[in-house]
Amino acid sequence: MRLTISKKAYLLKIMDNLKLLQYCINRTEKFLDYNYMFVKKDNNLNYYQKRTREIKEILTAIKKIKNKSNSSNVQEQLFLELQRKIKKYANYSEFGSFINACDSTMNENINDLDLLKKITHLYLEKRKLSDITPIEWIQAIIDKGSSRKKGQAGTNKLIKILEKKGFVRVKKIQEFVNKKKVMAKLSSRGEFSNKNVKKAFNISIGRKTQGKSLDLIIKNNRNVFLLEAKHLNTGGGGQNKQVLELIEIIRTKPPKNNYHFVAFLDGIHSNNILGVGIRPKKSAKVKKRSKDEIKIEKQYTDITESLKKNQNNYWVNSAGFAKLFS
Repeated sequence: MRLTISKKAYLLKIMDNLKLLQYCINRTEKFLDYNYMFVKKDNNLNYYQKRTREIKEILTAIKKIKNKSNSSNVQEQLFLELQRKIKKYANYSEFGSFINACDSTMNENINDLDLLKKITHLYLEKRKLSDITPIEWIQAIIDKGSSRKKGQAGTNKLIKILEKKGFVRVKKIQEFVNKKKVMAKLSSRGEFSNKNVKKAFNISIGRKTQGKSLDLIIKNNRNVFLLEAKHLNTGGGGQNKQVLELIEIIRTKPPKNNYHFVAFLDGIHSNNILGVGIRPKKSAKVKKRSKDEIKIEKQYTDITESLKKNQNNYWVNSAGFAKLFS
């Protein structure tokens, strides 16, 4: 299905993309963004603590009787009970963390009793059983894994900004067609799957990045914006790859004049890249640049060159995104 938008809807005069980039340079990201912070105690903390204690009690019992004669039946019952206990609220126990350290998963041990026995004996050999289970330990394990929650945090942040500006979130393509200020969150399935959106808008991106996905599609009157969002606080190999994926998006020429590809990057690494735009030109007095600085400068150059070639596309941070849709 190809998307067609009413000719009666007028085309807004879109702002200059290089001027918007300069606007972003002058309004960098804050060091603490609560959209990416998960500081509340976990709602299930007491359940995790209780289950951790129960697992320790079973492990203690197994340790006490493992070398006693005629204890095989009791051991078998203890292992079955342990297998039952790790089905829920066990992920953040010391034993659950040890399972991960053994290059295994909780589900594998739930489904394979022999594997659970081997890992249990290894745990009793390599680790010391503690009688106490401070709730702070469990919360610390949860906090350490909080980065996994950030996957959709950036997209949800942008949705909140758009909602404050009067955009309505829709779940049907026909709603997207009929209304003037709308947005939709892209997914792997459903009407707004990346596959369906690419087909409906006749777009082709991700040829160099194994079929790159988009996060948001936004319509403001007749202008349609296709956006990919990333949050990066540090540089490095994996992060550089993600920046290159964003650059590829704004390098892509939209199929129509009222279509726009938007690359959104926030986090401190966004400031590092945009900071190149305010650095003095290289001179004899400037200190020698590191490899990372050279790479970041190259990324900034690629961004500006891509925007010059594709004036319908945009590179934005938080401030730039709010400005673009104001």
